[in-house]
Amino acid sequence: MADIASHMTTINLVTSNIRNQFNVSVEYGWNKNMEAEVSYERYLYDYFRVFAGVNTENEVKDGVNNYTTTAVAGIRFFTPYRFNLDVRVDNQLRSEIRLSRSIMIFPRTILFGTYEYRADFGIVNDLSAEGNNPNYKGEVTWSAGLEYFLSRNISLMGSYDNRFGGGGGVSLRF
Repeated sequence: MADIASHMTTINLVTSNIRNQFNVSVEYGWNKNMEAEVSYERYLYDYFRVFAGVNTENEVKDGVNNYTTTAVAGIRFFTPYRFNLDVRVDNQLRSEIRLSRSIMIFPRTILFGTYEYRADFGIVNDLSAEGNNPNYKGEVTWSAGLEYFLSRNISLMGSYDNRFGGGGGVSLRF
């Protein structure tokens, strides 16, 4: 799947069999912020899986050459209320929780949203120079939007992401 919009571009590639899944996800914004992740998942149950992978991102605005690469591991769970839950920890011992949901509000229209919270307790990183609390740093990332299906493989989308801003574009599924 690819989202090509005025504020960001996203590519998600997935290949799987009955118990294994490989994921590649790349997000790139107009402000030259990028996040990419490659992961392997193993389904332990229909709705519960464990995963491990590598995440790379540049957290500085317009910081094309300042990438931070971390190893991540965690669990993913499709909850009974149809939320996708992702709980992970990286090799810098930062914990993160992600919650996402999409709801079909009209026959061809989907409302979607994602919320991510990362907590750094300063176990590996030195947080004393970064702000008020030298023992804790939290980071919130969220996005919300609408998608209107033109056909099975093409849709129009509009969204807002707190890292990239708002915009609209086209979603392609292949």
